[in-house]
Amino acid sequence: MTSWNKNMVLRFYLLIIFNLILQSCSLDSIDRRIAPGYVEAFRTIKNSFIDLDNELITPELIENIPYASLTLKIGRGAPGLLILESVDGNKQTWVSADGVYLVLEKGRIIKTAGLFNNLVNFKTAKNDFADLMDSKSFETLINYYSYDVPELNDLRVVAKRQFIQMEQVKLLSFEKSLHLIDENISNDFIGWKRQNKFWVDDENFIWKSEQFISPKLPKFQIEITKKPAR
Repeated sequence: MTSWNKNMVLRFYLLIIFNLILQSCSLDSIDRRIAPGYVEAFRTIKNSFIDLDNELITPELIENIPYASLTLKIGRGAPGLLILESVDGNKQTWVSADGVYLVLEKGRIIKTAGLFNNLVNFKTAKNDFADLMDSKSFETLINYYSYDVPELNDLRVVAKRQFIQMEQVKLLSFEKSLHLIDENISNDFIGWKRQNKFWVDDENFIWKSEQFISPKLPKFQIEITKKPAR
């Protein structure tokens, strides 16, 4: 399929997405299945011309989708495209073509659905990096993670966070100067130790991150491709 034809197909299916979503009810809960309209619209676009190779998630594609979006890469898997389904205060629910949900709060994953080991709750005393943006000091927090399969409540994890440096980060369609924050997490009882990374702008918005959310899951890499409206 030529580039021109792909663009024409894209525009056609974007109209389908728009109409389907207008006709469908908003999802009230992350525990509900993705509405059929979302599934079919996503699947049609994916099967038509998005093999979800990195090179096919282009700035032109993102610009033509009338919703905030991000890319998600889990472990060694191919990156997938998620769109913003709903916003509740600081919490944003993002959904993929195959019904995987992420709930982000200030850029951090606090809940998932559609995975074999889902994060059902995340608790922390502080979920932003405002105090670390221009400081070489670090802070230590205690976070708690709960999962569904196998059921596990309030896994206690020590998190040591520190501003590392400013970095010029290349995103999909532009570059930004961002604060790199490292977060070393550990639970000595089960021997789980990982390092999360967050790239944060001056307004405390996380554009890119690498997050470990479970001892049973690989790294989640998230990059915002279209920022949600305020």
